[in-house]
Amino acid sequence: MCNIDKITESFSTFSLDITARLRYNYSNMKKIFFILAILIFSGCSRIGAPVTSYVHTATTEATTATTITTTTTTIPATTTTEETTTTTTTAVPETTTTTTTVPTTTTVTTTTTTTTTTAATTVATTIATNVAITVPAVIPTDYNTLNYREQKGVWISYLEYQTILKNRTKEQFRNSINAYFDNIVSIGFNTVYVQLRAFGDAYYSSSYFPRGKEFSGKFSTGSIPFDPLEIMIKSAHDRGLSVHGWINPMRLGTTSEINNISDDIVYKKWIKNRTDDVFSADGRWYLNPSSDKAVSLIVSGAAEICTRYNIDGIQIDDYFYPDSSSNQTKIKAVNALVKSLYSTVHTANPDALFGISPQGTIENNLPLSADVEEWVTNPGYCDYILPQVYFGFENWYSPFEETIGEWSELVTAPGVKLVIGLAPYKIGLAESFTGSGKWEWANSTDIIARQMAASKKLSNYGGVALFRYDSLFNPTVGVAEAVSIEVNNIPK
Repeated sequence: MCNIDKITESFSTFSLDITARLRYNYSNMKKIFFILAILIFSGCSRIGAPVTSYVHTATTEATTATTITTTTTTIPATTTTEETTTTTTTAVPETTTTTTTVPTTTTVTTTTTTTTTTAATTVATTIATNVAITVPAVIPTDYNTLNYREQKGVWISYLEYQTILKNRTKEQFRNSINAYFDNIVSIGFNTVYVQLRAFGDAYYSSSYFPRGKEFSGKFSTGSIPFDPLEIMIKSAHDRGLSVHGWINPMRLGTTSEINNISDDIVYKKWIKNRTDDVFSADGRWYLNPSSDKAVSLIVSGAAEICTRYNIDGIQIDDYFYPDSSSNQTKIKAVNALVKSLYSTVHTANPDALFGISPQGTIENNLPLSADVEEWVTNPGYCDYILPQVYFGFENWYSPFEETIGEWSELVTAPGVKLVIGLAPYKIGLAESFTGSGKWEWANSTDIIARQMAASKKLSNYGGVALFRYDSLFNPTVGVAEAVSIEVNNIPK
């Protein structure tokens, strides 16, 4: 039988979006009836289920209750800038000039779109509570970025690292990533989004975060055996590929995972001391964007990537508050965090791009405190928005062309491009809760090509992105033939 509390909770989540997004009432009634059908026929599951069906990762890890022991709370200062020598091509870069004078203090507020800069030695950011946050000085880089007017990207996640990085040598990783990038170039794509921080762990040389889990298969203490990001940037630039570092700003590991990292990692100290700088949800820990110290750590992590490496952009994904208990305080905190990241990336390199990849429907974002309307209608939040529009043309709840049309209408801030995220991981499969679209992905031979063509018609079109590499080039046996046909049909 249906539980009335679950129904009430589900509708309270959805009503937050209805009140904040009246401009989309024409489609909300259809979606309300769709949600009612799901509640009735699938045991009154929470509306969070269709939301999370289309996020980048769906792995679940159990939490082990273990005590963490250590003390201090000092965030280490950023070390000296390291430069990675790379070979770049001259293939149609969108922006290749850098400025010679970059102010190193920026004040950002959530109540105005004006950015004020003055000369000083640190970057200060004002969050929703009007508390100034000081992070280590950002030393601007003179690297000339490689970015494209039409961004055609492929995500490479920590799941790919399980195959090409875990327990591999530097040379083995280099050979694998070279082959990956050759394949991406072969389908006419020009950008890679490489995951650099998935769970508060780093796949690069970091002063703030422990080494990535997929070096060995578990969180651990110690320096990285080699620098994957350095190798990826060199390999990508040699092939004319733009490299955007993909980070999850808030999500951390589970308690048992964090027990294995160094006591010097600042967020481990916060967890041990149960400070307000972190919170726990869904079996893992998160950095709290309402905390000035947590925001300082997140921003410092982005700054070190931009200043130590010849990176072309930074991208954050759709994991913000995970519990759908959105309120104005949380929304303001996330807005301030996003503005801080944008400002920091551009202070480090004015030509680098800062992008956000939120959930695929506009209304599914606000319950997670992701105010996408604010980000794409006002300057100072992002250079591109990349919604994960992982739906078919016949999807009853969110038909593809209608959904990208809603995004196109929403994105009005000057200079913000709309890149559409597509789902090759669905090729060859049936899909539940989509009405007549159940077999669309199983029966199609060119759905990705048709979605690329539809996206290109948008007035503010900035490109497309495919999730993820293995879905295209290492598919499971049951769908391999269908994927091969779809990939061959992608316009080169």
